[in-house]
Amino acid sequence: MNLSSPLFVRTAVSQTEKAYSALEEMIVTGELPPGSQWSETTLSERVGIGRSPVRDALQKLAFQRLVEIAPRQGIFISEIDYQGQLKIIQARREIERLIVAQAAQWADDSERAELARLARELEDLKAVNDMRVYMRLHFALTSQIGAASRNSYAAEFHAMLQTLARRFLYFHQKRHPDLVQICELHIQQVNAIVEGSVERAIATAEARNDYAENLARNILMELIVTSAVTISTPPRAKGGAD
Repeated sequence: MNLSSPLFVRTAVSQTEKAYSALEEMIVTGELPPGSQWSETTLSERVGIGRSPVRDALQKLAFQRLVEIAPRQGIFISEIDYQGQLKIIQARREIERLIVAQAAQWADDSERAELARLARELEDLKAVNDMRVYMRLHFALTSQIGAASRNSYAAEFHAMLQTLARRFLYFHQKRHPDLVQICELHIQQVNAIVEGSVERAIATAEARNDYAENLARNILMELIVTSAVTISTPPRAKGGAD
């Protein structure tokens, strides 16, 4: 697998999509650090795209709670919401059940073929253990499954929750994450969708979010013990996890 291949460049058609893709990755990976302040002009220069597309991209990022736009002050990169991390996973669990079930039902042949290709990339990634490449594949999977679900409203909110969870994982990748297991959970989910199994797709959503919840709890407890953050973790909801 050639990780520098153009296949790993996110597909984007419009300048706004390109600006959004570039800025989202910079925020998720910390190139634009939490709490930092930027001007629209500077961000436009960073991504090499005009101010109008960047402005539109920033509106989407603001909706996703990744930036705060302050008139006459600039753009502030949002802090990671440690207090709300488990709530993010809880919300994602519910909406992901819907997304994957509908994708398993409604994906067309070309979408299933593309998902199968992404599953093969995930399989290759197990041997490489590159978190940044995983972030890009995760982004692509979220977009592809969302489109296949034929529910743009659910897909939009799912994408927001995925981005917030993705940033949390990237910032704490050295603490606990097992990228091989994470990839395997995604592969199982994608295979269920490709094969049109609604029941299995929902089950994989549960398994994936169970893992994410346990991982988040472990990371949060470690941060609390080391006084890195001060938060209170809510009890597990009866009947399952995200």
